[in-house]
Formats: sequence, structure tokens, C-alpha cells
Amino acid sequence: MNRLTARRAAVVTAAGLGLSFAAALPAQAADSTVTEAQWLSDVAAVTGPAQTYIDGRVAANTSGAKLAIVLDIDNTSLASHFEGGYPTPATAPVLALAKDAHAKGVSVFFVSARVNLIDAITKYNLTHVGYTVNGLYTRSLIEVASESVADFKTAQRKKIEANGYDIVANIGNNTTDLTGGYADTTYKLPDYDGLLD
Repeated sequence: MNRLTARRAAVVTAAGLGLSFAAALPAQAADSTVTEAQWLSDVAAVTGPAQTYIDGRVAANTSGAKLAIVLDIDNTSLASHFEGGYPTPATAPVLALAKDAHAKGVSVFFVSARVNLIDAITKYNLTHVGYTVNGLYTRSLIEVASESVADFKTAQRKKIEANGYDIVANIGNNTTDLTGGYADTTYKLPDYDGLLD
């Protein structure tokens, strides 16, 4: 076999492997057809009531308690699934909620399953797209190996409350963002049965 024939055979083999690999992948759920516009509309349907609730808590805070909100990052604060890239654009309704809360004196904390090795990149992304970051909590490699995401996130909210904050709202798109307590209320954004992890 000459070099040209061998090269053609390699291309055909690679193409065949690609088709085989694609055929072996599970079929996408029907929700894979969700558009970014639909997602943003569904997010806004959650953040609207959340913002009303937070505004009410601020208005009722006559004692001067330190109020906070906790936000997940991927597919909550940032449009990771639909936009991607770096810096990843903000999820507009969540950014509007965070800006409104911060303008009214509410601290904004981010609790993410991301690894802390990329904290500088993550913080730059968040601030670059318009968020105020009063605190960023991400996982060490030891925590990645030894603790579930839900347990990690619960522990971080507990730390925030131990620092004197009342977490009035915890917002995320996955149940692991929201379970475990240490927040007065939770708001779940759509994940379409795991499409937006």
C-alpha cells in the first residue's frame, strides 16, 4: 500500500469510527431541543418571584441583619450550556436579580462545584460580565474526591451563615445546589432533566 492509499484508508477508518462512536451515544432527551430563548424565559419565570421575595425581605429588615443570596454558577449565573466560551456571558435574568439585590445591600455569594484551581478565572468571568462577588466558594481536589456536591454546597452555606449572614435565597439549577438547608428559601432554575448540568 503506497502512502496516499494508506492515508485515504486512515481517513475512512477515522470517519467510520466517528460514525460508530456517534451511533453508540444515547439518544438526546426531547428537552435537547430547548432553545436559549425558551431557557431564558423559563429562568425569568423563576427569578421574577425570587426578586420580589428578596425585595420584601430587604424592606422588612429593620434590624440591619446582614442579608445574602447564594448563586450557583454554571447554567445559573453564567449561560454555560448555551453560550460557553470565556468569558462566558451572564444569564441575564439572574444578573438582573443579583444587581438589584446588591444595590439594596444584599451580599452576593457564589457556591460552585468548580475546582478552586480556577478561582481567579472564575472570579474574573463573574465580575467581567457584571456580577459583584462578595464571596466565591469552590472545591479543593480533596473535596472533589471525598465529598458529594450537595454536601459541599451545604457546608459552604453553613459557613456563610456562621459568618453572620442570613441567606434569604439560594438559587441554582440542580437539586444539589439547593438541598441541605442553610437558606431561608430556594429557587430552582430549569435543568430540563439534566440537559443543563
